[in-house]
Parts: sequence; structure tokens; C-alpha cells
Amino acid sequence: MNFKDVSAGTWARLALLIAALVNTAFASFGVKPLTFLGEWSDTAGIIITVAAALAAYWKNNSFTLAAQKADEIMEELKKIPRKN
Repeated sequence: MNFKDVSAGTWARLALLIAALVNTAFASFGVKPLTFLGEWSDTAGIIITVAAALAAYWKNNSFTLAAQKADEIMEELKKIPRKN
């Protein structure tokens, strides 16, 4: 794994997903860490978890050196004009 070249966006999506999953785990044990949201804490927790999971799933999260190199090649290929 090549962690030093992992993008900030990848780390942010991972951190948000972990936080959402921890919140879900707490909620399953009856602990409500989002109590500042009042009666909306359960709904907010579900929304945050779904949003974090979709963002982490949808985006290309390149942790390995091979994946990071493939990202570089993909960016170069996107610069080539397409012929119709």
C-alpha cells in the first residue's frame, strides 16, 4: 500500500464512513452520540451513513500504488481529444 500518495478526498471519505459506521454501532447499543440534533438524531444518523457509504462506494479510492498509477494514466487519457 502507498498511503503517502492517497488523496485527501479518499481519506475524507474513509473518515466520514468510519464515523458514520461508529455512530450506527453506538445507536444499535442505545447510545445516541448525535443528541445535539434532538429528535432528528436517528434520522440524521441514517442519512449520514447512507451518504457516506454512497460517496465511499461511488468514488475511486486508490490506496495501492498500482491504482494510483492507473489514475494518472486515466487522467492523461482524458486529455486526448475524442474524434466523433
